[in-house]
Formats: sequence, structure tokens, C-alpha cells
Amino acid sequence: MGLEAAAAALEDTGSKQKRLLREAHAAAVDLLINKGLYAGIDATTEIGDLVQVILAEGQPVVFDTYCVGCRDKSTFRVQTERVGTKSISSRPGQIIIQPRTFAVQVVCQRAAHIYSYIFTKAADDVVKIGQFPSAADVSFGELRSIDKALDPIDRRELGTALGLFAHGTVLGAFVYLRRVFERMIWRAHERQTQAGHPIEGFATMRMDQRIAALKDELPVSVVQNSGVFSVLSIGIHELTEEQCGKHFPVLKSVLFQMLEQEEHKRKAAIAASETEAALQRILSDPKA
Repeated sequence: MGLEAAAAALEDTGSKQKRLLREAHAAAVDLLINKGLYAGIDATTEIGDLVQVILAEGQPVVFDTYCVGCRDKSTFRVQTERVGTKSISSRPGQIIIQPRTFAVQVVCQRAAHIYSYIFTKAADDVVKIGQFPSAADVSFGELRSIDKALDPIDRRELGTALGLFAHGTVLGAFVYLRRVFERMIWRAHERQTQAGHPIEGFATMRMDQRIAALKDELPVSVVQNSGVFSVLSIGIHELTEEQCGKHFPVLKSVLFQMLEQEEHKRKAAIAASETEAALQRILSDPKA
């Protein structure tokens, strides 16, 4: 192999390692923040092995998420602490420490608030077996600014979805989140109909078709990726736990965007109405 070929090979290897590390960092953050209890990652894969190293050895991972203590987005940094578990050796009187279980803390860099997690190695997987605050607490914190405006049914079922997901009941969580999402799509359709732009055949459309038809009422990211939501047209009995677990964080994120947009439109409508009323008062009595 010539020098140029060797240099190119080294560069390719370095690029691959950087890519794997980026993917592993993203997977580690996803496991910490987005996945519920008893979710895990296969440590026999390249990415899974790197995630195990990142979490178990406290590799420097920094990411942004909602801080329950600050009640706002904040930057967090990963820290790790071993939790030794004792087992009996084959030799009398000897105890071996097996560090299969470890604690991970992610620390808010703004005010040192701490999120705590516990992981254990089970067969080939690294599994999350504990966390505080719960995934539901963090998720609901993100909605604090618009919680009062939530429809009571949406608030109840969204809370049920987040609670079930936080405790590892992924399929049930997905069912409730899907119900909230579907109601929001119908509300968007009602708004468009009230504005004088009804959609013919809306009730028989697949979910991705409904999203495309409601492009003026939904966030741009939802419309541009409408194909992702074709899973919502599948009967719930056809979905696996793995599919629901994969789609839940995405659907939750989109749902939050839609709720925020609904609240923004509600406030804008109120502001416009108040402005119009004030203008009419001035027009009716210019000397006032």
C-alpha cells in the first residue's frame, strides 16, 4: 500500500470512529432522556458497546434538555458512579465486587440540578432500571407554559401516556398518545373548515394524507415528514412494542410542537380580538 492509500485508509478509519462516536452519544442521550424504564441497548453492537462505555465510565457527554428545577431548557453533563454488587467467590471467605450496576447523574450546568439514573448489565443489554425525576415529570415540565390551555381530556390522556411510558408500558402509552394526536388533527381540520376551506373525504384519508391536507394548520416539520405518521393508520394490534417504543418519542415531540402552535394561535386570536375591540371603541367615539 502506497503512502497516499495508507493516509486515505487512516482518514476513513478516523471518520468512521467519529461517526460512531456521534451516533453513540445520540443513542446514550436518547436512552437517558427519551426512553422509559427497562429500556435498554444491545451492548454487543458497535454503537451499543460505545453507549455502555459512555454511561459506565462517565464519558464527557453534554446535551440540552428541559430542567425541572430551572423550569426551562438547560445544558446537562453526564457523570457516573459505580454501584458495587457483592457475590460469593468459589474460595471460602472471599467476596468479588462485580460492577454490573452503575449510577449515572446528569448535572444541570446552570444551577447544578441533578437527574439520576441507574443502569445494569443484563445478558447482552445495558438496561435502565431507575430514574429520578421520571420521564413524565420532565415531559410535563416542557408543557408548563401551555398546561392551562390544554383540553381536559387531552391533559388526562397525555398524562396517562407519559406515565405509562415512564414505567415501561410502551404499547399502552402509544395508544393514549395516538388518541391525543388524532384529536388534534381533527381540531386542525375543524379550524380549516371554519375558515371556509373544508377538505373533501377527510374522514377516509390515511393519517399522512390528512397531515399533508392540513399543511397550513400544522408545524412545518410535521408536514415535511408526514410519511412518518403512516404508522398511525395501522391497527394497534398490528404494532409491536419495539415499533411503539421507536415512534413514541417522535410522536411526543411533534405533539408538543402542535400544542405550542395551538396555544400561540389561541393567544394571537385573543390579541387580535382585543385590538379590534379597542379600534372600534375609538372609531365609535373619536373624542374619547
